[in-house]
Amino acid sequence: MNFWAIADTHLSFAKQKDMSRFGEKWLNHTERIANAWREQVSSEDVILIPGDISWAQSAGRILPDLAWLSMLPGQKVLLRGNHDHWWDGIGKARALAQPFGFHLLEGDSLELNGVILCGAMGHVAPHDPYYKSDEKKDRYTRELVRLENALEAGHKRRQSPHQPMILMMHYPPFTSDGKRTAYVDVISRYRPTVCLYGHLHHPREWEIAQQGEFEGVKYALVAADYLNMIPHRVLTAPNSSG
Repeated sequence: MNFWAIADTHLSFAKQKDMSRFGEKWLNHTERIANAWREQVSSEDVILIPGDISWAQSAGRILPDLAWLSMLPGQKVLLRGNHDHWWDGIGKARALAQPFGFHLLEGDSLELNGVILCGAMGHVAPHDPYYKSDEKKDRYTRELVRLENALEAGHKRRQSPHQPMILMMHYPPFTSDGKRTAYVDVISRYRPTVCLYGHLHHPREWEIAQQGEFEGVKYALVAADYLNMIPHRVLTAPNSSG
């Protein structure tokens, strides 16, 4: 059993959104994702989608997008992104996804075939050049608590430091200019095997983005356009022969 990831699928089957406005890399993006997905991912595999799943603004409009995902092979694990406005609280979101058999994470963890999965969306850090004042909601701090909760829950499941643990985030845990944040401090303390994130869509951001190992954790950017719409293989489950 392989674990795959692709973030920022930006689906819009209920009300089509022309993604070509964001550049040629987005032309026919859903068809390209589906083709690459079917070529690589088996029905026994797990595919992780760390946010910006859909442009849908409501529960009614997300259903065609969830149905589309359900027709593709593999078990799906979803995390909220900043554009997932249909995700109106984890309880309601899980109720929408339950008929499709999807797993959703938000400040918690689960285990599939010996691999622990943790999830927290993250947010732009106050010292990031792109940060906008957020005093009322303080989403940065709220997500820091969720990250700690998710990794603590995963840590409790972990039987040894060698058991694979994947952290899903939507926002990168580093700033857009490559500086560490409190998110990185928490991640380094818990040492998941891999930290996946998306959200970044510009080549200049891709050049700066943290990739590879940092303080014992492997980081990987899995935004769909960065991956050229091809799911990224994260790891193979230890309880698997495939």
